[in-house]
Amino acid sequence: MSWSAVDGQGSDLAGARGSPAAALAAAPAAPRPVAVRGDDGSRLSVGQALGAGGDRVADLIDALFRNDTVDVEPLARSTPAGPSTLPVVAVTLRAAVAASDRVDRAWLAEVDRRRAECRRAVVDAGREEALEAALHVAMLVATELFDPRDDGDVDEHVASGARLWLLAGAVASALSGAEPDPFAGWAALLAAGWWPVGPSDGRLVVTRP
Repeated sequence: MSWSAVDGQGSDLAGARGSPAAALAAAPAAPRPVAVRGDDGSRLSVGQALGAGGDRVADLIDALFRNDTVDVEPLARSTPAGPSTLPVVAVTLRAAVAASDRVDRAWLAEVDRRRAECRRAVVDAGREEALEAALHVAMLVATELFDPRDDGDVDEHVASGARLWLLAGAVASALSGAEPDPFAGWAALLAAGWWPVGPSDGRLVVTRP
């Protein structure tokens, strides 16, 4: 059976592919609600098309549109590298970008290690196609939502890139089914419009671009 990514009206977004995940990965856009349709007329949601862990990814993508109000401090303390007891400080975007240059390097390396570990777990399970599709759809959505209002604002571009990097880790973690999900707290912050920068100068820095 072949599959195609479709929009809410059922219009094909790209040509047919051999699997639901491949169809999602080929979509040039991700309008709400994007889905996949088989040539027999069957229809799968994003979560169903991605398989195990797909519903967690779909929930994260949906949260990007909701812009929920969240309790920032406990979510910020639940960092992808493990819990933090540092004081949580909300700063301006400019101050956050400056703080990002002084983020604790050992902490950052641990975040990167866990991010890579989640990706490796999915790939080792033979689900690289699902990972590619999940990242593709999430990045299509987030790139538009995180896009700087001012193309000339360097600070907004730094924040956008950092948030996309964290979101990619959150997507891989969600798809891997990791329990507890190391990226869950910060994924909630990202979806609510925050940029959790990390530990810098003895503080846990966050901002809302």
